[in-house]
Amino acid sequence: MEITPDPFLVRSIKGIRPGRALDLGCGSGDNAITLAGAGFEVTAVDISRVGLKRAGERASKAGVTVLFQCSDAEDFDFGDQAYDLITGFYFLNRHIFPRIRKALKPGGIFLYKTYTMDELRYRPELNRDYLLEHEELKTVFGDFEILLYDERDTGTECSVRFLARRP
Repeated sequence: MEITPDPFLVRSIKGIRPGRALDLGCGSGDNAITLAGAGFEVTAVDISRVGLKRAGERASKAGVTVLFQCSDAEDFDFGDQAYDLITGFYFLNRHIFPRIRKALKPGGIFLYKTYTMDELRYRPELNRDYLLEHEELKTVFGDFEILLYDERDTGTECSVRFLARRP
């Protein structure tokens, strides 16, 4: 069982003091397990019971504790100023952006990576509702301190990497 977190997550959490973290759309748990291994108290949310069962088994084998919760992100209680770090990778639900903003503590970090509209070049069958417009995150989180904003086309994928701090 190899844990393979997203390299953007690994680079981005260096230097961030561990605290409470929320991983949205956690899938098989690689990023959540990595966060827990780095000292974060992690809640990881996903809608797939099958994925969460596998993630729980993987966390146990890795010797870390993660609170895995099966929930649609729209139904999840984010709380108010509850998290020091919120992450989301290849998961997009615009309806929860206001709740993410509210759930971050002042000084908290939002770390995000997902596909942009340009991904349609490679996968035209994708639903546009789950793809970000260019610079959309800069608009939605414009009052945050944007530490990194990078839209990229690797030749096989078009995505945005976003790292921002709540004021």
